[in-house]
Amino acid sequence: MLVASAAVLALGIAGAQAGPSGHGGDHHGSGHATSFGKPGDPAKVDRTIEVVAKGLDYGIDKLQFRAGETVRFVVTNESELVHDFTIGDAATQKAHREEMMKMMDQGGMASGEMKHDDTNAVFLRPGETKELVWTFTESGTLEYACNVPGHYEAGMKGPIVVADSGASSSSASEGHDPGHDTGAMHKN
Repeated sequence: MLVASAAVLALGIAGAQAGPSGHGGDHHGSGHATSFGKPGDPAKVDRTIEVVAKGLDYGIDKLQFRAGETVRFVVTNESELVHDFTIGDAATQKAHREEMMKMMDQGGMASGEMKHDDTNAVFLRPGETKELVWTFTESGTLEYACNVPGHYEAGMKGPIVVADSGASSSSASEGHDPGHDTGAMHKN
């Protein structure tokens, strides 16, 4: 009986740490597409964007891409805070913020051990660098954001503008340099 109780308690703790959205896994989900894109093939990246989190800022005003483009985001957390970097539409970002709040309430972020299963997000402890490869499938306006409680509200977010695949390079990303750090309009 004591062994069974300990097993149930251990499962309850693990479930609370994983949270309601399955944020407890070690990998990036099963590759499901969304209405705004899908996980990209790391071997077929069109360009790489470097994103650096400093304090409560990514240092980027907006990101610009073309529909069909596969982008590798190399995200580095140079702050002393945990952060995440999530790509999504407004509804996706709102739902992710709610999930992150539940995780915090359940103690899942206290140790900095929370891991995302979401294919459109990475969670970073201070000093970490992670990659997210994403294919933007539809034109429209999305957001990049940190959904750690309070960070989005503090301004750690920005627009992602995805132009039609037929758009010229200059309208989709000014100063396009194939392969590296284009499409990011940095703050001054």
